[in-house]
Amino acid sequence: MSSPEEQRHTKNENESADGNDNSNSGNPVNVASEQQQKDLPPNRFELELEFLQALASPAYLHFLATSRVEDGRDILLVNDPAFRAYLKYLRTTWSQPAYARFLVYPHALYFLDLLLEKPAVLKEWTLPGFRNFCHQQQFLSWQHRHATLYGRGTAETTAATTADGAARLP
Repeated sequence: MSSPEEQRHTKNENESADGNDNSNSGNPVNVASEQQQKDLPPNRFELELEFLQALASPAYLHFLATSRVEDGRDILLVNDPAFRAYLKYLRTTWSQPAYARFLVYPHALYFLDLLLEKPAVLKEWTLPGFRNFCHQQQFLSWQHRHATLYGRGTAETTAATTADGAARLP
């Protein structure tokens, strides 16, 4: 099965989304669109996936919440219209099942929604205490999930311990 990135690029370059052949049309919109497609890196899928999964890290969210745009404007990076548009694009694209199946940390989508929809949470992300609390809760959630999915050991392994709690080889 091919990845969504491969599916995106398998469409004939001369064919538009409506199925019409545009190879002979001198439409400047089509020329600009083709140029934009050529400017995209070939590993765009991996770059987007890596960035989105970085949003699962409370430390990275804290970094984003406290970073400012470097072009001289005095605004937070997460309030920059271009960056917010990119985050909205990521949410729209990666929420689709065809893309979401590649996510190792699906709660990154939840954190992405918080960044976009809840400005009060963005203010909280600037606080180191909130970052640490989220990190701790995330760890406890993973710990509980692991114990629930994989159990706490088999009955045979549990019974094979000595009185002092050390494991005994069978």
